[in-house]
Amino acid sequence: MRVAFLTSGRLVPSSRFRVLQFVPHLQRLGHECLVLPSRPDKYASWPLLGFRLSGVFKRWNRRADLVALERWSPDVVVLERELFSDATFDLEQALRRIARRLVLDIDDGLFVLNRHKFEVLCGLSDHIIVGNDFLATHVQPINSRVTVIPTCVDVEKYHGRGMSQANSPNAFRLSPLVLGWTGTAANIEYLADLREPLKQLAREFSIELRVIAETDRPLWRLGFDRDGIPTRFKRWSEATEIAELQAFDIGLMPMPDTDWTRYKCGLKILQYMAAGVPAVASPVGVNSEIIHHGVNGWLATTPDEWMFVLRQLLSDPSRRDSVVPAARNTVAERYSVQSQLPRLVACLEAVSAEQ
Repeated sequence: MRVAFLTSGRLVPSSRFRVLQFVPHLQRLGHECLVLPSRPDKYASWPLLGFRLSGVFKRWNRRADLVALERWSPDVVVLERELFSDATFDLEQALRRIARRLVLDIDDGLFVLNRHKFEVLCGLSDHIIVGNDFLATHVQPINSRVTVIPTCVDVEKYHGRGMSQANSPNAFRLSPLVLGWTGTAANIEYLADLREPLKQLAREFSIELRVIAETDRPLWRLGFDRDGIPTRFKRWSEATEIAELQAFDIGLMPMPDTDWTRYKCGLKILQYMAAGVPAVASPVGVNSEIIHHGVNGWLATTPDEWMFVLRQLLSDPSRRDSVVPAARNTVAERYSVQSQLPRLVACLEAVSAEQ
């Protein structure tokens, strides 16, 4: 089977976790794969050109990709999200004319941003892969050919830390306990909901709020350091991503319940869980399906709930460690590349075989 993937970019999270990590496994199984990323990345620009001129080059490059696709003649074309993060869909319509079979992959509530474009793309597609059941409910009235494949992590890369001497219940620890968050900088603002709990906890414990993202500007605008919350920023790097996660003592995923957030796929907490880091998350959307409270992680809604859970975890290392085995098992069994690869292959092969 020949499969072409049109992706958002080499380092875009949706591309990395929903496409690129599956490609080597597909190739190992004997399938031919062609990956055509946005150039520059869909949400980025070339500094010397600026955003507007970079957008012009993105469109030229995508037209060249359509020519390459027509020549390569894949059995299936997988479009990750959309070609451009705007209201246009003329190039997707051109893609539909040359693709023998077109599969749309969705990991966010794109209908919240532009319902008309979302409906057009769903209508153009032979099949749609979605990241969770919440997304499936919005797709099925438009296109009933839907498969749910959750956003996954490659568990073979996340060996997970054991309980180190620094984390063991009997250890005398001088370094602060790390409350960590990772994600795109645009979502750092969600941490604002934890301001008051973190201010109080910083008075009671030696803690550090550690944030990993591509830029630190949104973090310093929040001013946690001015509130007495020790804060440290680490610039995201693919090479150090997993090691940085494993340095967390507790992984945080606060999130408001909005029309946009409730369709997210919970990648942050899956990364924490795979890395052996106890996770605390807001019970929004799929988070409540991934985490079983007190079994493989914790859920918290109000500032008082966050305060209660985090205080317990900071006070008791054994409580933090107690959920790690179940958390890793959850990821391995339901949210790993290894567990979902057969489902992806079966879906693509079925679409390819359609007459």
